[in-house]
Amino acid sequence: MPGALTKGDVDLTVRVERGELEPTQAELGRLYAIHQPENWTPTYASFIDPGAIDPPVGVQLVVRGSPDDLLFVTLRDLLRSDPDLLAAYNAFKREHEGTSYAVYTEAKERFWEPVLTRLRAQGTHS
Repeated sequence: MPGALTKGDVDLTVRVERGELEPTQAELGRLYAIHQPENWTPTYASFIDPGAIDPPVGVQLVVRGSPDDLLFVTLRDLLRSDPDLLAAYNAFKREHEGTSYAVYTEAKERFWEPVLTRLRAQGTHS
């Protein structure tokens, strides 16, 4: 994402059609380690590449057109189109540099919740 800070990793989103989720999930599971299975949904799965350490690599698998996919696409588009939101997100990342993964992810949910609430109210994201 141009202009966006990273917490030190690279996230890749793989978008597939509904019928491709299970075979793609199985293939990614052979190539990468399962990540955060407690967050998986029928249209989302995540993996990490245990061999990639500089930088670490995460892979997010989503079904195209699903709420999970729309969330990724909507937030990506918002960050690209709203310089103030991008600046706020970069400031958030600076504030949480060096914190534990658990603290960071909990704070990240709090950061995005008002944005998602606004999008839901506008009917932009369900």
